[in-house]
Amino acid sequence: MTRVLLIRRDNIGDLILTTPLIEALAAQPGWRVDVLVNSYNEAILDGNPDVARVYRYKKLHHRDTGESAWQVIAERIRTVLAIRRARYDIAVVAKEAWDKRPLQWATLARAKRIVALCDHGRPGHPRITDLVTAPEFGSEHLVERLHRLLAPLGIVVPPGPLRLFADEAQVAGMRARYGLDGAVPVYALQLSARKLKQRWPVERFAELATRIAAAGPCKLVLLWSPGAADDPRHPGDDDKAAQLVAACPGLPLVPVRTTSLAELKAAMQLCDQVITADGGAMHVAAGLGKPVVALFGNSNAAAWAPWGVPHEILQTEARDVNTLGAETVFAAHRRLLERSPGD
Repeated sequence: MTRVLLIRRDNIGDLILTTPLIEALAAQPGWRVDVLVNSYNEAILDGNPDVARVYRYKKLHHRDTGESAWQVIAERIRTVLAIRRARYDIAVVAKEAWDKRPLQWATLARAKRIVALCDHGRPGHPRITDLVTAPEFGSEHLVERLHRLLAPLGIVVPPGPLRLFADEAQVAGMRARYGLDGAVPVYALQLSARKLKQRWPVERFAELATRIAAAGPCKLVLLWSPGAADDPRHPGDDDKAAQLVAACPGLPLVPVRTTSLAELKAAMQLCDQVITADGGAMHVAAGLGKPVVALFGNSNAAAWAPWGVPHEILQTEARDVNTLGAETVFAAHRRLLERSPGD
């Protein structure tokens, strides 16, 4: 058996965009793929049949209430020991370009081979046995870039779709709780965004909701990152969501406060289209095969576009979603509805 450790301890979207690489590795006869993630993105791999074991790395600022730094460090030590005992043949640094932290984990694994990426012209590291050079980041989609890591391993396959799985029981529970029985189309409005220039104003979400509801029978599922805006660990948009609900009286708006990634996956599974800013939620939607209207601010659409699903990308020369009008987003929503799934 060839034992592979894939290291992806970054954000939610980064891990989702790595799932085609994981699938390609796991498809090799006699290969076993284990993955090191962080506690923040761990639920992305729930139900993924390509992953044999998940190791969890917790960052100190993500520790739970009442959990000490020493407890987090002790868990980290246990993870290191478990990885060393596994005796990996290959460690894959699944990042757009290697850096010291994932490389440290690959080194701790004592893998016989370490595969990693770097920009053309950038030096590697003595511990990297298989350095893959690639064009400057942003010139190709991240999924395509990560697939370059397969070349030293003799694997030649095109990247497939994203792999994300919603829990069927949670989906059924949300369907019943919120009355999302499919009798009318269900469109998600996801209003949270980490970057300032990707935060669309509440009043434009309200105008968009009004336009969509006027176009025909539907339900609008409102999604957002839960919590207070001043939460130092995970800033949330509870106040923004409440403002939007108050601004949409009489509209078929269904606020769904998801408190976990599992709940977010279940809620999006019930939707026919998702309208959202670029970010982790956008990639969750694409991972579930949902058509996406993507509002891009100052991020690179070529590298981060929804992968493998019908989509409309909206990005102005100002590279700020605040310059997008509701009528523009509504038009993209309608265009996407008219396209066939294969377009």
